[in-house]
Amino acid sequence: MRKYKQFWFYLLLSLSISLTILVINNISQQKGIPPIIYDINSGVIGAILTTIITLILLANQTESQENLTKSSVVYEEKLKIFNGFLQTMGTCLEDGKLTAQEIQKIIHSFSILRVHISPESSKLLESTISSIDSSFFYVDENYIPNIERIIILYTTITNVFRKELYGDKVQDKLEPFNFYNFREILFRRRITKIKPNSFTELAEILKNNFKILHESSISKNTIVYDIDEEIIHALRKFHDFIEQIASEIDSSIYLTYEINKNNINGTPYNGIPYTKLNYKDTYFGYFGLTETKRLLIGTKMPSTKQIASLELFEMDNLDNLKIQITKGIKDSLNSIKDSKSSKSAS
Repeated sequence: MRKYKQFWFYLLLSLSISLTILVINNISQQKGIPPIIYDINSGVIGAILTTIITLILLANQTESQENLTKSSVVYEEKLKIFNGFLQTMGTCLEDGKLTAQEIQKIIHSFSILRVHISPESSKLLESTISSIDSSFFYVDENYIPNIERIIILYTTITNVFRKELYGDKVQDKLEPFNFYNFREILFRRRITKIKPNSFTELAEILKNNFKILHESSISKNTIVYDIDEEIIHALRKFHDFIEQIASEIDSSIYLTYEINKNNINGTPYNGIPYTKLNYKDTYFGYFGLTETKRLLIGTKMPSTKQIASLELFEMDNLDNLKIQITKGIKDSLNSIKDSKSSKSAS
C-alpha cells in the first residue's frame, strides 16, 4: 500500500470532486449541470472505482509476493543454520570427548541458532544438550559407544528443527531409530587362545573350522580367507622341514603351537595358526602362515626379523632355503645363549 501512496492521494482527490458534483446535481432542483458533464462525471467515478479495486488487488498481490519471498529467505537461512548446528555437534562429539574449545563452538553455534527458533524450542534444545555428561562418552568392554543415547540426542534435535521449519504441518514426531547392524559391525568378541599339543591337533582345528580371520597391524584391514587341504598339506611339510632343521641345530629346541578362535556375528573363525620355536624357557622364533597366505619363518629374539618366506606353490624348493633358515635359527639361538651366559656371569 505504501508503494502506491501518491496514486491514492490523486485518486481520492478526483473521487471527492466527482462525488461533490454528483451530490450537487442531485440536490439542485434546477438543471444547472449539463447532462454531458453528469455523464462524464459518472464515467470518471466508475474509472476511479475500477482503479481503486485494481490498486487494492495489486497491493495485495505485491504484499503476498513480498511475504512469500521473505518466508523463502527465512526458510533457507534457518535450514542453513540448523544444518550448521548439526554439523558442529557431530564434529565436536565424533572423537568421544568434549574439549574446552569444542564446548565453546557448541555454545557459539547454539547462540546463533536461538535467534531463529521459539523460546519453547530453545528450552527443549537446552535441556537436550545439557543431558550430555561424562557417561555419554562411556564405551562398553568391546569399545562400542552408547549408540542409543547418541541416537536419542540427534532425534530430539531433529524434531525441534522439523517443527521450526514446517510448523503445524508436522503432526507426528520422529521416533528414535535403531541401527542394529552398527552394533554388530563394532562388536568384537574377545579372542580365545588355544594351544594344541601337536601339529596334528592344530591341523584338526583347521579342518573343523576352515575360515581364517586376521586383523592386520599394517593395513588395519580385517583379512578373511579359507583353509583348504592344499594349505594344510603345505603347512605340514613346512613344519616337518623346520622341525628337522631345529633338531639338527640343538636338541634343546622344542616347538609349541598356538591358534586364536573367535566368533563374529554368529560365524566362527580361526586366527592365523603359527608354531613357536623355543629354547629352554625362551621363545625366540616362529613359523607358519601369513595374512597373505604365504609361508614364513622369523625370529623374535634378539629382535623381530624375517628369515625366509615363500609361496605355497614353491614348496618343492624348500631345500634351497635350508642354508638360509639354518643360519637364521643359529644366529638367533647363539644370541640367546650369549645373553644367558652374560647373565650367569654377572
